[in-house]
Amino acid sequence: MIKARHAIIHPSPAQAILLKATQQQAAWCWNDIVSLAKAHYDFTHTWISKGDLQKKLKRTYKLHSQTVQALADKFCDSRQAAASYRKNGNLKMKYPWRIKKFLTIPFKQMAIKASGRRIILLTLSSQIQFDTGVIPPSPVRTCEILWRKGRYVLVWTSDYIEPAPIEGIIGGIDIGEIHPVALCGEYGHGLVVSGREIRSIKQLRNKSLAWFSVALSRCMKRSRRYKKLIRARWSLISKTDDQLLNLYHQVTRKAINYCIEKGIAELIIGDPAGVEKNTKKEKRLSRKSRQKVSQMGTGTIKKHLEYKAKEAGIATCFVGERNTSKECPACGELNHPRGRVYRCSSCGFEGHRDGKAAFMMIRKKYPDTTVPVRFRFEHKQPIPKYRKAWDKKGGDLRMVTGACVDGPDVVPRVEKVLGSSAIARPLGGESIAA
Repeated sequence: MIKARHAIIHPSPAQAILLKATQQQAAWCWNDIVSLAKAHYDFTHTWISKGDLQKKLKRTYKLHSQTVQALADKFCDSRQAAASYRKNGNLKMKYPWRIKKFLTIPFKQMAIKASGRRIILLTLSSQIQFDTGVIPPSPVRTCEILWRKGRYVLVWTSDYIEPAPIEGIIGGIDIGEIHPVALCGEYGHGLVVSGREIRSIKQLRNKSLAWFSVALSRCMKRSRRYKKLIRARWSLISKTDDQLLNLYHQVTRKAINYCIEKGIAELIIGDPAGVEKNTKKEKRLSRKSRQKVSQMGTGTIKKHLEYKAKEAGIATCFVGERNTSKECPACGELNHPRGRVYRCSSCGFEGHRDGKAAFMMIRKKYPDTTVPVRFRFEHKQPIPKYRKAWDKKGGDLRMVTGACVDGPDVVPRVEKVLGSSAIARPLGGESIAA
């Protein structure tokens, strides 16, 4: 298995100038590739081959020969992907055409060396090397230097040894909007991770983007205020995207760590793809609910769960989640749940709505799975946060570290008394189950 890693690099001013010039050379090479391919197609009505393209680009740029070949490979891959999309009916997909001023610098294995301390050294051009200062944990296959949000980022790929499949019990995962991940094992124990912070970030972003839309409609295009608002809007989008990506990583990491701790060897994940389609036409959801469902980020969660489980040796498969929230695990009756607690009107079964749905994912693949006597779920947040509460005890005003929403990860033991040096410190290993 090939795994990609990244690290922020801090070049000196002279190195930064050198990297910028190399990015310009890569952009000029890309622009020539685009123009050569277009001219060849206009003249012959066929695409130029990768070999002919690489021959025409030899010894023309101040770049390593492997970097020029990597740019030609990238163009041909993009062209092939666009052709497959167009063949499947997506005619809006365009072939590579854009003219670049700067471009990501790719490096193949011949342009990558390691120093005596195993630091990655990249050959930018003839006799010019760049010391990245990064020590990779395993041998490097390919590298790229990206410019992201005002800083240089080194991305490299390396071989990763897949662990052998482990043996254990079966677990199911329900992906949702209120709880991004609800996990349940076949014996009724499970984990529910709150999505409160994720929803708050999305709500703030939606309100801010609505404000930006109104403010931009009142400005003259290309005015100074218009440009200032555009920059601020993109800054907001970039910041919230980073926050959400971090929270999705935290959510899925907690789920996989729980699987490792409890010995879950197979995960059956519900696939909610298409749940947002035709909601307005069929009048199934309100306007606000449609917005929430369309922004759930299910694709990101599925991707993170799949590759993290693969790294841990846990098998995964995806199943449709039709009626998993409605069906009773005890009698099979379909009920319309209200709130977070599922109640069956036929047999009286009660349980956590999302946790029960996670158990029903197991039933989708293994219909003969018996219903546990009791469901027990731990409630966690992606990043534990505690709220402060004031309490009077014995006439002294104390600041008590209260429980975080949806249950804490660890229990604070010591109360902080005003004016004293006692500080509440969470003790590792003390977990709370809801």
